[in-house]
Amino acid sequence: MKFTYLALVVVVLVSVFMAGCTTAPAGQSTLIIAVKDAPKTSDIGTITRLNLNFREVSVHRASADQPVTETDEEMDATESDDSDTAGWIVVVSQPTTVDLMRLTDVSEVIGQKDMEAGRYSQIRLKIDSGTITVDGTEHNLAVPSGMLKLNRGFVLQPDETLKLTLDFNVEKSVIRTGSDQYKLKPVIAVIS
Repeated sequence: MKFTYLALVVVVLVSVFMAGCTTAPAGQSTLIIAVKDAPKTSDIGTITRLNLNFREVSVHRASADQPVTETDEEMDATESDDSDTAGWIVVVSQPTTVDLMRLTDVSEVIGQKDMEAGRYSQIRLKIDSGTITVDGTEHNLAVPSGMLKLNRGFVLQPDETLKLTLDFNVEKSVIRTGSDQYKLKPVIAVIS
């Protein structure tokens, strides 16, 4: 009887502790960033692996009068040499390698952060490098500037958990620039 009571107390305490670990403080929100894609055969060959080395993912807080574009439509990520940190909040700061081709119709969370509720106007990706395996041969994947920006906004409501999934379209995101040379020019839908 004492053992059953003690086990029940331990289960309750663990449940309370775990609930505290996953909940943002009152008035704050949690943003989760995930990535995904499905394998495709493109005009450059059969792609079986596409590794991207993410160094950082940040979001930009919108000013009071700045419009916020919320859409699930695919968009081209634009190169950015903007190293300014004003208004940017780092969500993912641990270097992470993701094989997009392994994420067939599923997503993989690469980071999350508790942050202030409000309007956010952009997502910035810092990608150090990448490799691509086409028709069984691995090649380096050129990542121009290493920093890409998506003009995709979102609104975090107070006490909300929002998951944004960066859905890469590999068929449109990889360009063959020469014999055995490939370049990343991402086309991404941001799904919330």
